[in-house]
Amino acid sequence: MYSRCFRGSSTSQIMCLVRGGGCKSNTLQSLCSTALQPHRNIGHLTGSRLRWKLGVMQLLSGLRHRYCLWRLRRLLGVAFDEGGFQEGTRQAAVTMIEAVRQADWPCIRSCCTERGSADIYGLSQMRSPYWSLVRFQREHLRHALPLRVVRRWIDGRYYVLVDMLFVGLRNLLDLGTEQEREEMLQRIQSVLVDSRIDDQFEPNNCRLAIAELVLTFSKELGHSQLDPQDPRDIEREDQESGWLVDSYKVHRFKLISFSPKTLNLRVIDFLKPVRQR
Repeated sequence: MYSRCFRGSSTSQIMCLVRGGGCKSNTLQSLCSTALQPHRNIGHLTGSRLRWKLGVMQLLSGLRHRYCLWRLRRLLGVAFDEGGFQEGTRQAAVTMIEAVRQADWPCIRSCCTERGSADIYGLSQMRSPYWSLVRFQREHLRHALPLRVVRRWIDGRYYVLVDMLFVGLRNLLDLGTEQEREEMLQRIQSVLVDSRIDDQFEPNNCRLAIAELVLTFSKELGHSQLDPQDPRDIEREDQESGWLVDSYKVHRFKLISFSPKTLNLRVIDFLKPVRQR
């Protein structure tokens, strides 16, 4: 910056600045304003560019959301209820979060497809260090957005598959009783120790959990009319007449420690579990 300020200045002006006198104030102001002008322009352009990118991203996200809902209405017809679908998938996400955390096979089997239940139950058996902290109720799921809608031919039947993104945000210390809060504090400390994360734990700090989960929901559209139906197929058709979970993934999980006194903020990003092959 100083080299830019001195660039193009006369020798007498530079010597005046070094000696600390002899130059008029307007000379120094003109030099500094000339030096700071490019930085002001760069800062203005950077801020405008960031706002433009954010606006474009929000526009594309809204268009994708509307397109997915339009495609669902086109595939399901008048039977599709947008409000009921979003409310049902949100409640299903809460149920699956709890079932995966507790490795509840009966619940997983009843809520998932045959091809997805085994994978999801295997995921629950991996016991990731932060698995016990993934606790979200319906009010904690801030966003429930469709990402993709496809139609696939699987085992002689047409299915519609919907990828739904859920963003959960919760203060892990907003539990009802003091005993539950103490248990959660111990669980958080245990997770940090198991993850080999050195954290100066303060009981009074807020502990916010943020997670991005993607669940794939499946619904049958029809079956092949070429082959006669087997009674077992009819029974399975009745079971899978509604929406079932076909996939469950935790894309990101972060633990934020915030001190209301010092306003210090620390974000702990946990890695996704990797299944051993």
